[in-house]
Amino acid sequence: MTVGENGTDDVVLVHSSDLHVDNTDPDAIDGFHGLVGLQAVLERAETLAAAVVLLAGDTFENHRVAPAALRRTAALLGGARMPIVLLPGNHDSILPDCLFERGGLTALPNVHVLGVTHADSVRFAAHDLEICGLAHRGYDDMPPLHAPPPRTTRWRIVMAHGHYVPAHDWAVEAHRSWLISDDALAATDADYVALGHWDRAVQVGGGSVPAYYSGSPDLARTVNVIRLGRTSGVAVAREPLRRLGGLESGSSARPTIV
Repeated sequence: MTVGENGTDDVVLVHSSDLHVDNTDPDAIDGFHGLVGLQAVLERAETLAAAVVLLAGDTFENHRVAPAALRRTAALLGGARMPIVLLPGNHDSILPDCLFERGGLTALPNVHVLGVTHADSVRFAAHDLEICGLAHRGYDDMPPLHAPPPRTTRWRIVMAHGHYVPAHDWAVEAHRSWLISDDALAATDADYVALGHWDRAVQVGGGSVPAYYSGSPDLARTVNVIRLGRTSGVAVAREPLRRLGGLESGSSARPTIV
């Protein structure tokens, strides 16, 4: 691999989720909730020279998002200097009147919507990287994870939007929808599993694969930063969002290793 924009041979990814862009918020960009968080995530990704941004579900609050909010979202995503892989979640699942097509996101060359522009994986040959994920289609229950086919790239990232339950809680949590188990995580054979659906940032799973929720930007006030190093392996840290939580550009705040 050649030296990348970050000055190393690492592949840097930024993971966020649950932006819930919606129509009304008088304190947000143009009055639309969620866009401050989206802008902060993209700006942080640019400062980190990220190769790809992962948005792991619920980018939008629902399918009734106003056209103006969709246009503003598309402008932010389309103006980003890196590819963005977007996984539809339970709030913005794929319906016949596709929100992502209606909003113009699928026409953006740097935006890849799993389940819409790509079936269930996107390959980035320059980084020897594949990003896989099962999109929500409608509102019915579905397994957010499945075992992908054998690898064809050095790095595999899996995205999923659902509710993780450890084995010891499975019986009492079985009534929930979109369940994710330790066995399902292990079966991904992933270098990192980028999860969405929880507002808090936390690592989950039995440790067989690195699996993390990023949390929502407005509550976690961080993004997960994944560094894939051919010699150093996989490192995960939480980096502060500089437009959120009182941090200003140039802040000395240090990343939290997770």
